[in-house]
Amino acid sequence: YSTDYGMFHFCVADTEHDWRPGTEQYKFIEHCLATADRKKQPWLIFVAHRVLGYSSNSWYAQEGSFEEPMVRESLQGLWQKYKVDLAFYGHVHNYERTCPIYE
Repeated sequence: YSTDYGMFHFCVADTEHDWRPGTEQYKFIEHCLATADRKKQPWLIFVAHRVLGYSSNSWYAQEGSFEEPMVRESLQGLWQKYKVDLAFYGHVHNYERTCPIYE
């Protein structure tokens, strides 16, 4: 789903389901990002549950989710194209942050 709050436009996706190019979810994500009115909501925020990658594979390697099987590059391409400002995830129950990254 998507919602606006003040200066923020949120695109919320379900990363537990298929979000590869051509899927319904991928089309929703691209539509959500493309239709954001950056004059009204200059901040574009992406929110999902499962992260697209970890900075270290030592914490969650045992669960087999360090490598993302659904082509994270496709979503990164959308973020770059539509200039996503910030992404929040909830799967990893540890605090983690990094400098702005692409790929």
